[in-house]
Amino acid sequence: MSDVLVTGSQGFVGRNLCAELSRREGLQLHRYDVDHPPSDLRKALATADIIFHLAGVNRPPTPEDYQRGNAGFTEQICHDLAAMGRKPKIVLSSSIQAELDNPYGQSKRSAEQALEHYCQKTGAAGVVYRLKNLFGKWCRPNYNSVTATFCHNIANDLPIQISNPANVVDLTYIDDVVAAFLREPEPRTTQGGFRFAEALPSHQTTLGELAALIQSFRDHRKTLRVPDFSQPFVRRCTQRFYPI
Repeated sequence: MSDVLVTGSQGFVGRNLCAELSRREGLQLHRYDVDHPPSDLRKALATADIIFHLAGVNRPPTPEDYQRGNAGFTEQICHDLAAMGRKPKIVLSSSIQAELDNPYGQSKRSAEQALEHYCQKTGAAGVVYRLKNLFGKWCRPNYNSVTATFCHNIANDLPIQISNPANVVDLTYIDDVVAAFLREPEPRTTQGGFRFAEALPSHQTTLGELAALIQSFRDHRKTLRVPDFSQPFVRRCTQRFYPI
């Protein structure tokens, strides 16, 4: 039986991943999030074959909390595993902002470096996914997803704010993230070492185009026109408006 730990299990990515993992037979799933006692984490670390480390912060009260919540927590997990003499495979969700010189990006890059150091020290397998702007089911509006915010506000006749309609956003669908995670080979068949995962499929559009597309879904209720579901991006954006 595979033993799987998901940190950040109640977050957007974690919730979607756990929904898929819970459907699999012969798998022991451990969920860990901020409201769980630290003892739950230690118990799961002691048995997990693979860890999907999705926990982190992106809107903390102070800039210092970025390092504590992202890099610090990753360092803690790696330290605890090393102290236990364990080396499960770790799949780390990072961000394309790790390439930028801002507090959030710096903390994500530090988390990546902590995992790389752990892999070099123990011979464990570690994989980093630098995720782009995500959207899809259970994404929280008015938080950190422009797509979810536009869908929520337009569906509820609330105004939307666009800083610059020409700004380009690169969007990745949550199901593509989950599918990539689930394709990661089993730890027992994986050689140790640290690597970055290949970039996941994404769709580039402008904020103006995205707002217009989502507004068109709302207008279809009056015009009775059906969106072009043959386009994957259109189909994925319509979940708020159409039960497909």
